[in-house]
Amino acid sequence: MYFWLKVVIVKLREEIFMKWKSAHYPISDIRDWRNDEKLEIRPDFQRKEVWSTAAKIMLIDTIFSNIPMPKIYVESIIRDGKTYRIVIDGQQRLTAIFDFLDDKLILKKPYEGILIGKKYSDLSQEDQDKILGYEIDFNAIENPTEEEVRNLYSRVNKYTVQLNRQELRKADYSGDFIKLAEELVELPFFDDGRVFSAKMTRRMLDVEYVEELLCVLLDGIQDKKKCIDEFCEKYAVFEEGVDNVRQKFMDVLKDIEMIFSEESGMDFAKTRFRQRSDLYSLFCVIVDLQKSKQVIAHEKLAALREELKELDKKIEPMSENEQYREYAIRCTSDANSQSSRKWRYDFLHSIIQKAYE
Repeated sequence: MYFWLKVVIVKLREEIFMKWKSAHYPISDIRDWRNDEKLEIRPDFQRKEVWSTAAKIMLIDTIFSNIPMPKIYVESIIRDGKTYRIVIDGQQRLTAIFDFLDDKLILKKPYEGILIGKKYSDLSQEDQDKILGYEIDFNAIENPTEEEVRNLYSRVNKYTVQLNRQELRKADYSGDFIKLAEELVELPFFDDGRVFSAKMTRRMLDVEYVEELLCVLLDGIQDKKKCIDEFCEKYAVFEEGVDNVRQKFMDVLKDIEMIFSEESGMDFAKTRFRQRSDLYSLFCVIVDLQKSKQVIAHEKLAALREELKELDKKIEPMSENEQYREYAIRCTSDANSQSSRKWRYDFLHSIIQKAYE
């Protein structure tokens, strides 16, 4: 009895493994599947397209370099004697490939090869054939149940740590903008002010925040983090020079340190202004004051510090003061929208400008 039970178990295992078939297909075949409407890119449980343009470009560079990419998993079904494939995992990669083949993608930064500035139709026949002949490893399961498909997708994605946007930028970009942010985040100001937690630092969210401040320095208040990818590309090279941008950034921090100096009786690290929403608004105000050639009037600092002490104590969502209450709410509810940032900017600007001339 035990012997036959073992045989049955082995047979079941073999049937499970035999359902998955591995094969290599050139991109030309995959393109033909798509053109013949025999390839479905997005099952309902997959994520929407999330890859940045830079990530797509670097995938094409991977293909040109003939570097293997991870397996693509598909569901293989037979309809009317024809094979149809439904993508289980690999949507982002296939979409990037098709975007390039359809001339929706131009080879630009972070790509640095001899084909820069070209789209697929601009390539020589030899280079086009190189793309079309690149083979991708497919794992296909034939006629699976919906439970089997979802189980695979869960296994492939559930136990991997998804890269956040900043970690992806680190892989995608290498220009002046991101390099300067990585340098500035090491300034003693942020450590002494306890602006970032250890968790933020581990996931590079401290660098992302400094990039947001750089966006302000370069082009004013922005809406959330939508601007960062655009700025990574736009400012891959600072026309005014890295040193000038760095100095402007440090000049803003210098004014903040002056306002919250030891003689102020306020430890910046213990005030609400170390919080990222408050610091963002404070940074914006000082950027604009410095751009208009205004400087701190030292004889007016004492009065400013008294006002800031009152704000630090009384700003809260339940404050009796309507403006204090509004400011507190806009630091927590939709805090990173352009409208909330602009409101906080106007509020702080009316106070801080009194100490500038």
